[in-house]
Amino acid sequence: MTASQIQAVPDRWRRLRRFVRRRLDRNSELGLRLTVNAVLFGLAVWAFAGLLEEVLDNARLVQWDIAANEWLHTHATLAGLRIFQAITLVGSPGVWIVTALFALWLLWRREHFLFLAWIASNVGGGLLQLLLKATVHRHRPQYAARYLHGQSYSFPSGHTMSATIAWSLMVVCAGLSLGWHGHRRAKLYVASTILIFAIGFSRLYLGVHYPSDVIGGLIIGTAWVVLCTTAIRIVDSAEAARERRQ
Repeated sequence: MTASQIQAVPDRWRRLRRFVRRRLDRNSELGLRLTVNAVLFGLAVWAFAGLLEEVLDNARLVQWDIAANEWLHTHATLAGLRIFQAITLVGSPGVWIVTALFALWLLWRREHFLFLAWIASNVGGGLLQLLLKATVHRHRPQYAARYLHGQSYSFPSGHTMSATIAWSLMVVCAGLSLGWHGHRRAKLYVASTILIFAIGFSRLYLGVHYPSDVIGGLIIGTAWVVLCTTAIRIVDSAEAARERRQ
């Protein structure tokens, strides 16, 4: 081994340590937050791929889906159907109404970047949802016709996916605009999570989706939220840094 090769070994270790320190930096958007988000995104995509494989293979998961759909249909009550029919409206058309109103609020606050990010994230998520439904081509449960009009596919749940994207990203954008951190933002995340799960369960209770549809919508919606949140925070921090230098 030559002297230059010997010298290159500690140089590589220094570069590696420097890279690791940067990826674990709590004060940088390209540090620990990016590392955690990359791991979460990878896990979500991996979980969705595994779920999709089970759905397409008509494996035991599909049998559980049918059994759960039958059980909920048998135990549903008139009062429960009315309650969850109201909740499901929060998923759609409620999400799109909220999307429009929140976009106007961002414009009113002159948050032009967050406005564009908000619109692009929700529209992009909607297009991804349509692509997945058309690709998987899974038919609805047998009891879905009572609440649905026209032809639409089942996997993933559009209501659950749209709600996951809209309500989660609303917390992100509102928090950045208002400067909310810590407990305030955590409370909003808890409230939005409860609402998302309620909307997802409403789709099961009404018999218009199988459990794996709702789980799939939640997982891929979460993956999209992580991806969009990472991009939004990186660009927003870069814009803030530019404003401070001016």
